[in-house]
Amino acid sequence: MYVADAHAFIWFLAEDEKLGENAKKLFLSADKGGAPIVIPSIVLLETLHVCEKHKAELVFEDIMQKIQNSMNYPVYPLDMRVIAECQNLKEFHELHDRVIVATARLLNAKLITKDEEIKKSGVVEAVW
Repeated sequence: MYVADAHAFIWFLAEDEKLGENAKKLFLSADKGGAPIVIPSIVLLETLHVCEKHKAELVFEDIMQKIQNSMNYPVYPLDMRVIAECQNLKEFHELHDRVIVATARLLNAKLITKDEEIKKSGVVEAVW
């Protein structure tokens, strides 16, 4: 199982060349029924923000449809378990990163991210 950070998710949807090759393969595999990629709810909110600011050529309603019509992109809520796990991740200054890493830890999942701080921390296994 995998968890996606916002950059990875948005770049995959936008077919952006900045997406890492391994990350791209994982998303394409999920599209074809492979291993699921969990989308933390905070990533959806970041995606909404990007769409509203026109920072990517994406339509948020289309993204929501893709998620709703797929079994391989479950959305994970920002619940009490995630918040409690965030308390253990003080090394991450960015609150969004804490939520995403906490989600990956709770699910014992690999994190699809390019974030160097997360990758260097070794807190979760990162794939890019």
